Amino acid sequence: MKLTHVFTLTSASLISAVAFAADLTFQTLDSDNDGVISPTEAQASEQLAKQYRDLDSNKDNELTPVEFAQFKK
Repeated sequence: MKLTHVFTLTSASLISAVAFAADLTFQTLDSDNDGVISPTEAQASEQLAKQYRDLDSNKDNELTPVEFAQFKK
């Protein structure tokens, strides 16, 4: 019985993680709708936050849609 509960909870967690990852669009991350993703907004995705400096090709501390597209690849 316990193994079934563990499996169910694990499956639900994985499905939630996949659904969250699918929602990582430029529009959802640009929470203030100013057309760029700030370092604060990038914190919504651990992977994006880690790659932020590398993706910010012009080093203006903002990710444009073009720069963000490199993350999506």
